[in-house]
Amino acid sequence: MTLDPHFPQMADALNPAVMGPLLRWVLNMPGITPGHVECCIGEKRHKPGKSLVIAYRLNAQSDPIHQSRYVTGRLCPPGTEGREFEWALSKRPDLAAGALTFLHEPAMLIWAFPYDPKLIHLPALLAAESIKNRIGEQDLTGDDRVLAVESDVLHYLAERSCMIRYRVSLGGADETRLLYAKNYADDSGRDVFAVMQQLSSQFAWGAKALAYDLQTRTLWQAHVPGRTLCWADLQTAEALAERIGQCAAAFHACKIDTAQRFNQSDVTEGLLATVRLAEQTRPELAERIESAVAALLVDELNLPKPAVATLHHDLKLNNFLVDGDKLGLIDMDCVCLGDPMADLASLIGNFYLHGLREGDSVEQVHPLVKQLVRSYMAHSVHALSLPALRWQVAAALIHEVTRRSLRQMDDLRIAHIQSYLALSENYLALSRHPTGFNDVLI
Repeated sequence: MTLDPHFPQMADALNPAVMGPLLRWVLNMPGITPGHVECCIGEKRHKPGKSLVIAYRLNAQSDPIHQSRYVTGRLCPPGTEGREFEWALSKRPDLAAGALTFLHEPAMLIWAFPYDPKLIHLPALLAAESIKNRIGEQDLTGDDRVLAVESDVLHYLAERSCMIRYRVSLGGADETRLLYAKNYADDSGRDVFAVMQQLSSQFAWGAKALAYDLQTRTLWQAHVPGRTLCWADLQTAEALAERIGQCAAAFHACKIDTAQRFNQSDVTEGLLATVRLAEQTRPELAERIESAVAALLVDELNLPKPAVATLHHDLKLNNFLVDGDKLGLIDMDCVCLGDPMADLASLIGNFYLHGLREGDSVEQVHPLVKQLVRSYMAHSVHALSLPALRWQVAAALIHEVTRRSLRQMDDLRIAHIQSYLALSENYLALSRHPTGFNDVLI
C-alpha cells in the first residue's frame, strides 16, 4: 500500500469493506440492507502530498430494488474536512440537499453523482426535460421534434469529464437516434471541436463532432457504429495489429492547425516526474527508475531531429473502434502536433501493458509489436528511425506506463512494473544499434 503522510487515512479510504457501509449511510439508500451492498473502487488519482480523488460505485440488490450509485471522494488532511466542506459549499450554494457532504473518518468530501465540483452542468445534462430542450436548441436533429430522451453514462472521470449517450425519440417518424455528449470541466472541448472538424474530411472513420455548446461546456458527437478493441481481439484476430498500424499511419498523415504541441521536453519532464513520484510512493523502485531515466537522458542527446505530425496522443486499444473491416479512432481530446515516433511508442507501450496484464509473456507480445511497426512503416508518409523509435518506446514504458500505474495506484499494473522497467532497459540497449535483425523493432 502506498503511504502518504498528508493522508494517513488513505488505507481506509481505499478499503471497500470500510467505505461500503459508510457510503450507503451517506447516500441513504432505502430498502437496502448492508449485506446487499457491493462497494467497488474505480479510478484513483493521487498527487502525493497534494490530493487523492477516488471514484466509488455502489451496487445494491434487494428484491425488487436494484440500484447503482456513483460517488466521488476527495480526501482532506484530518481535521480540515469541515472547513473544506464549508468552502466547497460556499462556491456552490445552489447544490441540492445531499449532493455534497463530508465524513470525519476517513476525512473526506463526498460528492454524490451527478453532482461534481467542476462539472457544474452535469445534473441538467442528465435531466430528461432539460436535455430535451437543449438538444432542440442545438439543432442536432434537424427539423424533427424531440419527443423523449433517455440517457446512459458511458464514462465519468470526476472533476474532468463525463461522456453521455442519448437515445432520442423523434416526432414525425418512428425513429430513435443516438447522440453523444462529452461534458468538460473547462472550455477545452471548444478546441477539441475545432480539431475534429479539421479531421473529418481527412480521417474517414472516427469520432464526428456535431456542435460545441459553450454555455454547458459540452461537445456533441454523432454515433459511430462499432466496438472498442480489447487485448483478446489482438490475440484472436489475424492481421489486426497490421490494421492498427495502418490506421495510426493514416492519422499521422492528417494536417491540422492547432496550438497544442507535445515536444521532446514534455517527454523529458515526464521521465523526471516518474522519478519524483517513485521516490514519494514506491521507494523500493526509485533507484532502478532513476538509473533507467538517467541512461535515457544521456542518449536523448543523440536523437535525430523529429518529424512533425498530427498525434492522437492517447493511442491505446480502447480508443480504436472496429466495425467489420473498418477501423478508426475515438476520443480526440488530446490531439496535437509532435513527433509521430512518440505517438507510435505510446501505442507499443500500451500493447505491453495490456498483454502483461492479461497474462501473456513479453515474448508473446513481441510478434504483435513487430506486425504493428512493419505495417506502420509500409503506410507512413513519415520516415521511421528504428533507433529513435526504440528510444521512445523505452521512454514511454517509464513516463507513461510506469508513471500512470503509480499515480492510479493500480495493483494489477504495479505488479508488472519490474517487467516494464526491464523492457525499457532492453529497448534502450537496442536503440544504440543502427539496425536490428531484418530491420524489425525488437
